[in-house]
Amino acid sequence: MGLDQNTLFFAAGVCALAVALTILTAWFQNALERFLLWGCIGMVLLGCGAIAYYANILPFMPAAIIAFTLYTLGFGCVYAGARHIARQPRHWPQLAGLNVLLIATMISLIASGRAGAGFAMFNLTAGLFLFATAFQYRRVYHEAPGPVAGIIVLYCLTALSFVFCSAIILHDQQWVMTATPRNIAEDLNAIAAIIAITGIGALSLSLTQTRNAHHHANNARTDSLTGALNRRALVDHLATDPLRPGDAVIAFDLDAFKSINDRYGHAFGDQVLREFSVIAATHIPRSALLARMGGEEFLVVLRNAFPSQALAVAETIRMQFEQRVFHVSIHDVFKASTSIGIAFSTQADNSFEVVFQRADAALYRAKGTGRNKVCTELHSVA
Repeated sequence: MGLDQNTLFFAAGVCALAVALTILTAWFQNALERFLLWGCIGMVLLGCGAIAYYANILPFMPAAIIAFTLYTLGFGCVYAGARHIARQPRHWPQLAGLNVLLIATMISLIASGRAGAGFAMFNLTAGLFLFATAFQYRRVYHEAPGPVAGIIVLYCLTALSFVFCSAIILHDQQWVMTATPRNIAEDLNAIAAIIAITGIGALSLSLTQTRNAHHHANNARTDSLTGALNRRALVDHLATDPLRPGDAVIAFDLDAFKSINDRYGHAFGDQVLREFSVIAATHIPRSALLARMGGEEFLVVLRNAFPSQALAVAETIRMQFEQRVFHVSIHDVFKASTSIGIAFSTQADNSFEVVFQRADAALYRAKGTGRNKVCTELHSVA
C-alpha cells in the first residue's frame, strides 16, 4: 500500500504547531533567546500552511496560494531566527522585500494557470531558505557541537528533499497542474518534514539549555561590568595553568578613581572602568589573561614575555587610556590615568600570590612617585 501523502503532510502541519507551542513555552523561560521566538512564529506559519492545503477544505488554486504564502513567510522567519542566533544583521527590509517578491511571483504563476511552475519555484525557494538557515547555524557550531550538528543535518536533508521535488517537476515539465503532484519526491519530502520538525524542535531546546549553561558559567567567571575575568576565575585558571618562569604580571590601578565617582557620578565611573577594560583587552596578546581584581584594580598576565615586551604592553595601555576623553557635557570633559606595576615570575616563585605582591608593590611605587607611570620591580618608566 502506498503512502498517504495528504495524511503525512497534514500530520507534519499538526506536528509543527505542537512543536511551536513547546518552543514558545521555552522562549517564555528564556526571553533573550530570540531565535526561539522566530522559530515558533515560523513553525506556526508552516503548520497553518500545511493544514490549510492538505485539509482539502479549499479548491486547489486558492489552497495553493494560501499555503505557499504561509510557507514562504514561515521559512523567512526560521531564517531570521538563524541569523539572530548567529549574531548576524537581520536586514529586515531586504528580507521582507524578498518574501513579497517571491510570494507575488508564485501567486501570479498559479493564477495564470502555470501552477507547476509555481510549485517548482516554491520548492526551490524552500530548499534555498533551508540551506541558508543551516549555513547560519554553522556559525555557532562551537557553542554546542552536538545539537547544532544535528540541526544543520536536518535542515540540509529537508532542503534536499525540496530541491528534489522541484527537480522532478522541471524534469517532467509539469507546468500545468490541477491537483497536488504525487510522486516519490513528494512522499520523501513529507517524511523529511515530519522528522525535521520534531528533530529541530528538540535540538533547539537542547541548544538553548547548553547556551544557558555556558551563559551561567561565563557569568560566574567574568566581571559583569567590564567583561574581564573576575579574581576568582583568574586564580582558578592559574591553579590549573600556573605561572612559569618568564611570565609577567602587570597590575593596574586607576588614578584618583574615587574623585571621578564623587564628581561625575557612578555612571561615569562605570564608563571609565569599561573603557579601560576595552583598551587593555585590545592591546594584550590573545594568550594573555585580563582580570578585574576589584574596584578600580585590574591585572594582566602575559605568558613567556620578555621584560621589554611587558613594558611595551603596559606603556601602550597607559598612553591609550590617558588619551581617552570622557564627555560629561559639551563643555565638561575629563581624562583619567592609570598607574602600573610589573613583576616577573622566576624559578624561585612557588605561587601566583608571591609574584602578584611584587607587582602590587611596584604599582604603589608608581602611585607614590607621581602616578600615571609604569614601575617594574627594578625601575620606573616615565
